[in-house]
Amino acid sequence: MDGLRGVLALYVVVYHITLPLDLSWAFPTALAAVVMFFGLSGYVLTRAWDGRYGSFLLRRFVRLWPVYAGSLAIGYLIADMLPDWRAFFWYPFRAPSDPSLEAVDPPVWSLYIEAWAMPFMPLIAWAGAGPRWRLAIAGLTIIALCRFSPFFIFGAPFVIGSALARYDFRDHLLESPIAQWLGRISYSLYLTHWLVLTIVWRMFVAWSGGAASPPKIGILCSPMMIGVAWLVWRFIERPSILASRHFGRRPFRTPK
Repeated sequence: MDGLRGVLALYVVVYHITLPLDLSWAFPTALAAVVMFFGLSGYVLTRAWDGRYGSFLLRRFVRLWPVYAGSLAIGYLIADMLPDWRAFFWYPFRAPSDPSLEAVDPPVWSLYIEAWAMPFMPLIAWAGAGPRWRLAIAGLTIIALCRFSPFFIFGAPFVIGSALARYDFRDHLLESPIAQWLGRISYSLYLTHWLVLTIVWRMFVAWSGGAASPPKIGILCSPMMIGVAWLVWRFIERPSILASRHFGRRPFRTPK
């Protein structure tokens, strides 16, 4: 799963880099990769679900928030916009095409979906890990909720991923060292690559007097995106992972 997450994150990066090249025929929309991210969350979180709801929400917040908040802060700085402090806590819910997110760091929209799905994790695990009829109930519920908001449709990949959690999937390519390494930095890469691309673009525009080529810039700064993602993983994301695991430990109880 880590290797798959790394490949999906790299696909999103390649998609954004090649946008100016008009290669949509070779790289279909990155939305499919993001939807698979949601499915992976449902898969992994269901396998780790232990029923401790409060502890789960705390662990997820500690795991996701530092990189998200840091990327959002840098995005506001680059965009020269006053921060909306509610956005740092995923409130209120915003649509994927929200202009305020597009101007700051477009990939952060998916973290709104992820964050708002987490309170429903008991229901997701209930639907996916139980008998098949629960899946039917979950599907009908999602369809009904879409009458109130079309964005409830994003609940489907979480439930599908949860249903697949009963199976083991192995692939030697996704378990290779490179894929596993990409998987480790995938979250940081996903949230920071657009920021790196924007910064490098502005630097080239200033240096070239407006004659910089977007395709060349995207290709040239690819190694920088990977490097920045590793630094963010090493100094922000990795500590947050360790902290989330600390909060996830069961309290020690002395035997009676």
